[in-house]
Amino acid sequence: MAMCTTVVLGYAQPAGRGRGGNKSPQAIERVHAAKVAYITDKLRLTAEQAGGFVPLYKEYEAEIMDSRKYYLKKYKGMQPDNADDMTAKQYLEDNLDYQQAVLDIKRKYKERFLKVLSPQQLTDLQQAEREFRQVLMQRMKERRGQGGNGPNRGGMRRRSN
Repeated sequence: MAMCTTVVLGYAQPAGRGRGGNKSPQAIERVHAAKVAYITDKLRLTAEQAGGFVPLYKEYEAEIMDSRKYYLKKYKGMQPDNADDMTAKQYLEDNLDYQQAVLDIKRKYKERFLKVLSPQQLTDLQQAEREFRQVLMQRMKERRGQGGNGPNRGGMRRRSN
């Protein structure tokens, strides 16, 4: 676990920011690489498993992210708590559609993952993803607390699904 945390913290260092305070593509790629390394370690993948898992996981994450981007783009700048009833209802429906799309992607990839991972490793994958997010968020909180320029110094914003 200590090695995993070190990998996460090392890769999650800033690489500069892009326009508008967004993380640069290099920073995003480093965090992704740290995540894959963390998961690979947590699942104790063999070299053969890792060779099949890493490209499949990258494809899986890309589909999830595309679905998320579509949803977030539609509601960019909208404050759901200040919306009229009709907009709030549509927001709720679209949020359910987004969640269903993610669920469909997970079901689609389940069988593909099981060709590379054991059922236990696939179960552990979900836990490893949650743990990685927690470690990353903790690291971002720590960075903001070290003389940052406000609550979003780390470049991460809290979003609700």
